[in-house]
Amino acid sequence: MPLTEKEIANMKQLIRDQIENYPDLGGMVAEGKLSYKSGWYEANSKEAFDVFIQHAASVRVSKKGKTQIKVRGQSKRLKALAEKV
Repeated sequence: MPLTEKEIANMKQLIRDQIENYPDLGGMVAEGKLSYKSGWYEANSKEAFDVFIQHAASVRVSKKGKTQIKVRGQSKRLKALAEKV
């Protein structure tokens, strides 16, 4: 079943949004909004949590009861595709 033009436009927009809205994790750690421990990130505020939760690969709770998130890396293939569309 082929995609309609509206579905194709929506897919292009989703790809662009995914690439353009990828958070600067290193910058957020440097600013103190996130903590990085052994491959896991902990948000120090609700705003920081909301920014990077959509890129989560795995979620767990630490022994201290804090939510820790492992973040997916930015996809090079998706970035190349976004440049083409």
